[in-house]
Amino acid sequence: MSQNKISFILLVISQGISLIGAALLRFAISLHVLDLTGSAEIFATIVAVSFLPMVFFTPIGGAIADRFSKKVLLVISDGANTLFVGILAALLFGGSQSVVLLGATITLLTLVSAAYHPTVTACLPVLVEKDELVKANGIIKGIRSISILAAPMMAGVLFGAIGVENLVGLCVVIFFFSAVINIFIKIPYAPKEMKGGIIRVIAADLKEGFIHITKENPLLFKLSLIFTVLVFFFQAMLSVAFPYTIRIGFGMSEQIMGLANASIGAAVLMGSLVAGRLKNYLKINRLHYFIMAIGIASAPIAVSTLLPTTAAALPLSIFVLSFMLILFIFTLIDIAVMTYAQTNVPPHLVGKAVAIFISIANLSAPVGQLVLGLLIENLGEGQFALYLAIAALTVLLGIIAKKRLAIV
Repeated sequence: MSQNKISFILLVISQGISLIGAALLRFAISLHVLDLTGSAEIFATIVAVSFLPMVFFTPIGGAIADRFSKKVLLVISDGANTLFVGILAALLFGGSQSVVLLGATITLLTLVSAAYHPTVTACLPVLVEKDELVKANGIIKGIRSISILAAPMMAGVLFGAIGVENLVGLCVVIFFFSAVINIFIKIPYAPKEMKGGIIRVIAADLKEGFIHITKENPLLFKLSLIFTVLVFFFQAMLSVAFPYTIRIGFGMSEQIMGLANASIGAAVLMGSLVAGRLKNYLKINRLHYFIMAIGIASAPIAVSTLLPTTAAALPLSIFVLSFMLILFIFTLIDIAVMTYAQTNVPPHLVGKAVAIFISIANLSAPVGQLVLGLLIENLGEGQFALYLAIAALTVLLGIIAKKRLAIV
């Protein structure tokens, strides 16, 4: 087995472990915040603020990933997660119940992920042959989905059994273990000359990446604008509406909430598994069909809000199954776009180009989260019209995307 294959396997293992830790932590903190506040507006505000580093620092993370040793960046990322979560665990064991503290921790973890995820993306073209990138992206996406699948089920049981303090302490061990594995990964690296200091170099790299997307590869820029509309609706629905409705709206236990979150991971996993078989269909000029399908899959969510919550099994089932279908389709779109970027962007620009794409795509997420949290808090039964409007607008976005991407 070649060294690159061994390193790819280690990368997959370390990322899987790290993502399980992150998913466990996010589930525990989300549940704890909802139990402390019971407010969609407060919860959405925390989620939105914690998402800001993803928007503003991901391009910097991508530029750093292209400029410095990817192995070192992976080790530093998991090491930083270990430190931040360790501090949170110590404060929780000391009796702190501050919502601000919980939000600050999630924000710091998001800041770390702004460098971590572009680094993983930039590693793939170095470790994997070009014709294997769809498969490799599917594996990486599959590992992420397994973490989303396994972690909530684990957290749903552990949250009630050992308490939030011990669950956060377990995450410290997980992040540390992932950092140790990263030490053994070998990723080819040739130091690049830096003229004028690190800040000036990073600024120049970001400028180069932005020029590439807007001038040399404008299709990637068009895709990022289409994505930012999708993210405006569905990042907010997934991060705010999904947990709030299940925990507060339907009044479900942490175990049921864990299973519901795990179902999302199962949907992403299914999308990752079939992506390789569908690679001939996952072309940019076909993405409008997938976007319209997301809109159609969103309509039953509106229906679920009209059903009585006294017998919550039916509305809960419709609600969760709709989200599963949305995430399944979204996974296929994500893999198609990432593969396009990795095969149509020069290797020395992949990290920052993908990071700038992600940043533009996520630009609308905090606003969407705040708006949706406020609407859910105040609409009551009027949520039906809200979700129906989102479904219709998503179908319209697919029609617009067909025209914008017709040249491909």
